[in-house]
Amino acid sequence: MKESRFSIYFRPFRPDSATPEELAFRVSWKRTVRDLLVLALTGMALTTAFPGVGFQPAAWVCIAPLLWLCADVSKRRAFAYGMTWGYFWSLTSTFFLREINIAIPFVFGAVLGVFIAFWAMLIPVVCRSLLVPPEVRVRGAAAVAAYPRYQSRDEILAMFTLAAWWVILEWIRSWIFTGFPWNLLAATQWKNLNLIQICEYTGIYGLSFLVILVNIALFFTAKDLLSVFRGAKYRRPFTLYAALAIVAAAAFSGMGVWKKYSRAYAPENVTEYKVGVVQPDLSQRRSGGDESTREALDVCARLSENLIADKKAAEAVSAEFDSIAVSPPPVLQLIVWPETAVPTAYYGGGPVAAEYRSRVRRMIRESGTPFLVGTLSYDNIRSNTEFDMFNSALLLKEFPMTGGSIKYDADTAGRYDKVHIVPFGEFIPLNDKFPAIGRLVGMGRNLTPGKEFRPVDLTKDVRAGIMICYEDVFAYAARELVRNGANFLLVITNDAWYPTSTEPEQHYANSVLRTVETRLPMLRCGNSNYSVLIDQFGRTVDSVTKRIDPATGDTELTPSEQKAASAVMTVKVPKHYTPTFYVRFGNVFVLVLWVIFAGGMAMVLRNNWLFRKNADKPEA
Repeated sequence: MKESRFSIYFRPFRPDSATPEELAFRVSWKRTVRDLLVLALTGMALTTAFPGVGFQPAAWVCIAPLLWLCADVSKRRAFAYGMTWGYFWSLTSTFFLREINIAIPFVFGAVLGVFIAFWAMLIPVVCRSLLVPPEVRVRGAAAVAAYPRYQSRDEILAMFTLAAWWVILEWIRSWIFTGFPWNLLAATQWKNLNLIQICEYTGIYGLSFLVILVNIALFFTAKDLLSVFRGAKYRRPFTLYAALAIVAAAAFSGMGVWKKYSRAYAPENVTEYKVGVVQPDLSQRRSGGDESTREALDVCARLSENLIADKKAAEAVSAEFDSIAVSPPPVLQLIVWPETAVPTAYYGGGPVAAEYRSRVRRMIRESGTPFLVGTLSYDNIRSNTEFDMFNSALLLKEFPMTGGSIKYDADTAGRYDKVHIVPFGEFIPLNDKFPAIGRLVGMGRNLTPGKEFRPVDLTKDVRAGIMICYEDVFAYAARELVRNGANFLLVITNDAWYPTSTEPEQHYANSVLRTVETRLPMLRCGNSNYSVLIDQFGRTVDSVTKRIDPATGDTELTPSEQKAASAVMTVKVPKHYTPTFYVRFGNVFVLVLWVIFAGGMAMVLRNNWLFRKNADKPEA
C-alpha cells in the first residue's frame, strides 16, 4: 500500500528502515518548505504569550518545535532554522515599531533573530554529543538510529546546557550595542504573581530559564513518546518531571514572600507620600510648533489645577479635624508630569518657554506643592550650536527670594538626567565619524547621556529613583538607583509614539518586574496610559483611570485606557529598606548558568574526543 505524502512529510526519519520516498524527501525542497513553515508559524505563535495578547501557555510550548527540527540536522541548517524562527518571532513581537517607520520591525527581526540562530546552532551539537554515546556514534547512522532511547541523565544534562545557553544569549542581548532587553521570555510571565517573586534573587533571567527549561523537557518527552509508538516500553518522563518540579518549587517559594514583605510594609514601617499624577494623553508632537506646545501646556496645567483644587478642598476639610481626635485627610506632596509632555525646554528661550515657566511657577506658589516635570535641559553651552542636551526630570520647588520682604519663587531643587539614551532616537551611534548615518536614520538630535543613576531627594525621607522613557526596561538601571539610595521608583515616560499598538503594555510589564527585583514600590507617569502605582509584589494597586462596575458597584482599575486624566496616589515608602539579593549581588544567577553551560560543553568536547579517538582506530 502506497504511503500518503502527509505521512512522508511528518513521520520521524529512521535511516535503517527508510523508504526511497523518505530518503528523497530528506534532501528535497519540500522538507525545507515544511520546516520553514512550521518554524515561521511557531515563532509568530510565541508572540501571543507576550503582553498585548497575553496567552501565557504559548510561552511554555512554542520553542519545542524549533528543537525538534534542529536536533538531527547540520549546524548550518540549524542556524538557518533558528534564524527563521527568530525572525518571525522578533518581527511580530516588535511590530509596534512600524508606528515609527514601517521598515524598522523587519530590520529588527533580522538583528534579534541572530541570537536565536546562535542558540539553535548548538542544538544538534548537544543532541549528538550528549545524548548518544561515542561508542554508538562511531558505528554509523544505522547504529545511532537503532539506539533504543536517550538516557534520562543525558537528557537532563542536555536540557540544562541548552537552557543555560538561551538565557546567556538573552543576557548578552541586554547589554551588547547598548542593549535591547525587550520581550525576553520572562516578560511572558509578568502576570504570574507567585512565579515572578523569584526575581528578587535571580532577576528576570530566572523566569526565562524556567520557561525555556519546560520547552526543552517537552521536546524530550515527545521524542520518548514516539519511541513508545514504535514499540518501545513506556517509561516515566523524568526530564519533564525535573523541569516541572523546578517550576513548582519556584512558584511555591513565591507564595512565602507575601507575609514577609507585608510586614515590612506595615503602616508603622512606611512613610505615606502623596503624589498627583498627570496623564495628558497628548499625541506625539516632538517637532510641534508654538500652537501644539501651548496646547500641551494647557492640558497639563488644567489637569494639575484640578489636583490643586482638590488639595485646597482637602486642606479646608482638614481644618475641621483639628479639634477632634481624627486624622485629617492627607495633603498632596508632589505633582508629576510625564517625559517631555510639553515639547519645549523648561529653561529654553522664546515666549513659549517663558510662558511654560511662568505657569508652572504660579501653580507652585499658589499650591505650595513641588512639581516634577520631564523636559530637555542644557549644560556646558559653548556656542549657539554647541552644547550638551539632556533628557531630564526637574524637581521644581518654592524657594525664598533674596530681598527686603520675604517672597517666594519656584526653581530647580533637583534634577536627574537620563543615563541610558535610545540609539537612533536620542543619539546616532558613530555619527561623528559617519554623519551620513544621522542624515539617513536620525531623528534630528544627539542627546548627551547623564553621568550616573543618582536618586532625587523629594523630602528628608523620600528618595526617588527616577527612570525616563524606557530605562525601566533595563534591570541594571533600577538596581543602580537603589544601590545609590533610592527608596521608591518613579518612571516618567511618553509612549505616544505607539498610539495603536501593544508597545505600552509591553513596556509596563517590564516595570512590574523591576518592583519585584528591588522590592520597592513604583509610580509610573505615562503620557497616554499605564499611569499606575505598583507595589513591591508586582501588583498594580492604583491607576489614574478607573471605572465603576455597574453590576457590583466596585471600582476597577483600567490602566490601559487612553484618556487625559489626573489622580492622587499614595506611595508607601519604606522607612528601613533592606536591599534584595539581586540588588546587592546582581546577576549571580547568570554566572551560575555560565558554569552549567561550561560543564555541559566540557562533556560535549569530551564525548567528541572519544568519538574521534574510536573512529581513528583500525578495524579488527
